[in-house]
Amino acid sequence: MAQERVSASVVVEWYNLTYAELGRTKDMLAEVTSQATSLCRTDASSPTGLSGPLELVIAFDESRLTEQQVRSSLPDSVAGSDHLIPRFLAVPAANYCKMKNAGAAITNGEILIFLDCDVIPEPNWLAALLGAFTDPSVSVVVGNTYVDCSDGGTYSRSMALTWMFPLRDLDDRLNRATWFYANNVAFRRQIFLSRQFPDTPGLIHAPAALLVERLNRDGIDIWHAGGARASHPPPNGLLHFAKRAIAGGRARSLSRPSVADWPLIHWVRSDIGSIT
Repeated sequence: MAQERVSASVVVEWYNLTYAELGRTKDMLAEVTSQATSLCRTDASSPTGLSGPLELVIAFDESRLTEQQVRSSLPDSVAGSDHLIPRFLAVPAANYCKMKNAGAAITNGEILIFLDCDVIPEPNWLAALLGAFTDPSVSVVVGNTYVDCSDGGTYSRSMALTWMFPLRDLDDRLNRATWFYANNVAFRRQIFLSRQFPDTPGLIHAPAALLVERLNRDGIDIWHAGGARASHPPPNGLLHFAKRAIAGGRARSLSRPSVADWPLIHWVRSDIGSIT
């Protein structure tokens, strides 16, 4: 079978970055660089390869960080790679999905991938995502994001079983999905740019759910690539867990018009709109 090579762009937001997670961010960038190098060099026996260097767009809030601060956090492997081109985008008044929209707007790759700065891909993650697009009917592919419990601790294992993400998928096949998380998902570039994450002031997590609804209305299937695995850290303590649980619940509730019209929901929207 002839090998298919594609151009691809990865958009990484710097929204989730804290000093405690900088180590994870560096590991993520090193892994993406390594996989880009492998796919640029891949031989003819592999079904998918990169047609050129992987474009890496790092979007950040210019009110919180400077480009120099972002550059200084990159591992040496990124700056020294011939197979990855980093670009830096300062976004004014940026939240999570605004960074993703802004980053996507300046990409050039045929395949557009969103990856969060605290999510670490496993080996073969990039090949699994790109490989799914060898089928011309596939336009949206979500990877398998799971909670990292490699430390063996009770807390991280409990979060892996009970928090919002599914368990680590052992099935490499491509299957239909009904949802995606914005931290590990790929689109044909024009499919995303013609829709994007909608603006939902005060709601961090609702745009992804609303985009899923838009894709469903437009008849665009979402596919799950079990082999595109990436680990997410557990919540940073119980307070973070509670905030994320409330924010996720609000997003799901407010994305449904029949629920969003309830008076109580309007109070919640105005009273705790700062929770993320």
